[in-house]
Amino acid sequence: MGAPTLDKVTMQTKHERWWEGPWPWLVYLIFIPLPWLWKWPDTTTLVLTGFALALFLPLYFVAHRLAGLHRAAVCLAITAIGIALASFPVGWTTFSIYASAEMGRVRPPRGAVVGIALIAIFVAITGFAQNQPLLWWLPGVLLVVITGGATISREAFYERTQALLATQEEVRRLAGTAERERITRDLHDVVGRTLTLVALKADLAGRMFDRDAEAARDEVAAIATAARAGLADVRAALAGHAGGGLAQETAASLAALRTAGVELVLSGDPTDVPMNAGGVLAMTLREAVTNVIRHAGARQCKIDIATGPADVRLIVEDDGVGLSFREGNGLTGMRQRLVAAGGHLTLTPMYPGTRLQASVPA
Repeated sequence: MGAPTLDKVTMQTKHERWWEGPWPWLVYLIFIPLPWLWKWPDTTTLVLTGFALALFLPLYFVAHRLAGLHRAAVCLAITAIGIALASFPVGWTTFSIYASAEMGRVRPPRGAVVGIALIAIFVAITGFAQNQPLLWWLPGVLLVVITGGATISREAFYERTQALLATQEEVRRLAGTAERERITRDLHDVVGRTLTLVALKADLAGRMFDRDAEAARDEVAAIATAARAGLADVRAALAGHAGGGLAQETAASLAALRTAGVELVLSGDPTDVPMNAGGVLAMTLREAVTNVIRHAGARQCKIDIATGPADVRLIVEDDGVGLSFREGNGLTGMRQRLVAAGGHLTLTPMYPGTRLQASVPA
């Protein structure tokens, strides 16, 4: 049965409403004076019964707040109070039923079963020893077993309910964490590419102001367009709809690479990629191209899209600084997104450059 642990029991009783605790069951104390309907008690019986109740009540309430061996010991003490009254005309088995009800809350359950069995045995032995009729003590034994078993079942149901509630709370917490991680990944990809494009176009417009004011105005207008598109992408990411199709993202990547002065070599048809796989690979392509523009210092970027019978592969190669895709938020988010879709990500240094291969089930 183990050592008592007050914390769990205190937590359990703290949430009990008054009608769920020990108070309502005191009504069954009316069975103690039941024999007096046939024989009025003498003074000794009345005094001893009052003394027994004075001992029983604090023990009963204390037992409700204890655990383990301490609770079991108090329950046996309550049983002893009833046994001490067995030779008097009172419903002495009532105390044992209360003891059995509290014993049923002992954990682990096997300890409760042993304790209830001992209480039933003590009551039966006392009835035999006192030569009392079966009607006086056998119902008490049966009620000890029934009440104790019902309490064990109730406590097991309570524990299962608490475990289920804890599981549901954990699921809600994990769902919230997953949603925050998704928003972080999507915003990183969306904002990173948009700001990179805006910065490139702003630099280009700044260089053009003195030579070609009309072209500079076009670049400024393109900056405004990119900013508005980025705002729309942020709203879509927050709503859980980030990322368009792979064909749309390929076209946007082409424009971004052209603005950065990087030559794009495209092989494969992005329109042949299924929509679900294309959505995941589109966000992967966006982050990969953003990294090429921001970190690789590449002159050429090759994008290869291949649709096979089992999976769709996206390969992005650049001829810039090797291992330009560092394990930062972007790469982590890219990997998490692919793994969640059942795919995987591979990075390979090419000297010069880096080769990124992503695949998802078709």
